[in-house]
Amino acid sequence: MDLMDVARGCLRRWYVLLLVVPLAAGVALHLGQGARATWSASATLVVVPSPELTAARDPAIGEDGPGDTNPFSSAATLALLVSRAVATDTVLTGLPSGASATASWDGLRPSLLLLAATGDDRSSAAEALEATVTAAQRSLSDLQRAQGVTAGAVFLAIPGSDADAPAITTPDRRRMTVVVVGAGGLAAVTIAVALDTALLRRRRERAAAALTDDRLTPALSGATRGGHR
Repeated sequence: MDLMDVARGCLRRWYVLLLVVPLAAGVALHLGQGARATWSASATLVVVPSPELTAARDPAIGEDGPGDTNPFSSAATLALLVSRAVATDTVLTGLPSGASATASWDGLRPSLLLLAATGDDRSSAAEALEATVTAAQRSLSDLQRAQGVTAGAVFLAIPGSDADAPAITTPDRRRMTVVVVGAGGLAAVTIAVALDTALLRRRRERAAAALTDDRLTPALSGATRGGHR
C-alpha cells in the first residue's frame, strides 16, 4: 500500500475523517482550556554528621572521643532513606489544595536531598516547599531515634541552597492543540484506510462468489436436462 492507496481510501471514506477530526479538535480545545499555569519552588538539604559525631569518628581522637553510637554508616544512606520516607509523611497529605511535593535522592551527590513543590499560586507553592523541608528534617530525626541514636551522635540536615522563589510555569497550549489534533488526524486516516480495505475485500469476495454461481448455474441446468432425458 502506497500513499496513493491511502489517499484513495480516505477519499472513499471521507465521512470517517469528517467525524474523527472535529472530535479530536474538540478534545484539544477542552484540554487547552483546562490546562492551568502552576507555580513551582525547590530547595536542597545536605545530610552531614553533627560536630559530636564527626569527633567520634575521627581516628586522631580515638578512645578520648565520646564514642560512635550511630548505626548508620554514611550520610548517603540516610539521605536515601529520608527521600523515601518523605513521600509517606503525614505532613505531605495536608498540603494546600492543588499543591504537591516530592523529595528525591541524587546518586551523583549522595548526601544531597532534592526537594520540590508545586501549587496553584505563589503562596501555596512556598507553603508546600516549607512543609517538605520540615518533613525531611523530621524524618531524618525519626529514623535515627528509632535506632536509639543519642543527641550527641546524630546526622543533621542543613540547607544546601536557599529555597528558590516560586516561579510560574505556563503550559504550551498551542503545542498541546497541535499534538492532539495531529494524533486525531492520524487516527482518522488509519480508521478510514482500514475500513476501506475491509469493505473492498468484502466486495471482491462477493463478486467472486457471484461469478462462481453464474458459472455453476448453466452446468447444473444442463445436468438436470440430461437427467430428464
